[in-house]
Amino acid sequence: MGELHRPTIAILASGSGTTAEAFIHATQDEIVDAEVGLVICDIESAPIFGVVARLNSQYNLDIQTRLINGKLFPKGRQERGQTLEESNEIARIVSFENISLIALMGYMRIVAEKGDLMSEYGWKPEYSVNEPESDGIFNVRMLNTHPGILPQTADTFGENTQKKVIELGLDHTNHTVHGVAAGVDSGPIYAEHKVPVFNNDTPGKLFKRVQRVEKAHLPIDIDKFLKEQAKFKAAA
Repeated sequence: MGELHRPTIAILASGSGTTAEAFIHATQDEIVDAEVGLVICDIESAPIFGVVARLNSQYNLDIQTRLINGKLFPKGRQERGQTLEESNEIARIVSFENISLIALMGYMRIVAEKGDLMSEYGWKPEYSVNEPESDGIFNVRMLNTHPGILPQTADTFGENTQKKVIELGLDHTNHTVHGVAAGVDSGPIYAEHKVPVFNNDTPGKLFKRVQRVEKAHLPIDIDKFLKEQAKFKAAA
């Protein structure tokens, strides 16, 4: 009997790669029944390139890395976020590498609303037509993580998200996993994990707590999503 095919994931990231590193460790610890085949970053000097090289050596992996940003692919500039050329190049490479799912992990570029990446992998409103919304999300092939409650903290990131949580007087924040859709942090929510807010919290303290929750839960959430998505597609 041949080996069962494991889904291949592409990670989009912008910075240190701590979440991506935790996720790759989880694939090697068999917490996630998938493998990371590609990491795309938009910042040339980002530490994540070194992180991937180290993990490739540690686990004898062959995770490919690519630098793709608006400077290298400038055509079709948008008011915010990716250029159309940048979006289309990511979609081209992801398709060439036969990626099953794209996961944004600390990716600081807004996905271009009209680019190929959104068109081919993101959420479309018609997905919920004639089918339960709980199933419709499994048409999505691109997920994002957000360190707050949605929609209250949409279009914020990092410590700024937690600053807003504290300013709103909320008793908890969230680690949220949602489908990527046109508009910032507007896609359907797949998973939420509450993180309590304490009286002496600062945005920095709260954000560190959310990051710990994210690293613990994201591998499990993505593994669950992939398994449920496979069942959804098999029944379609």
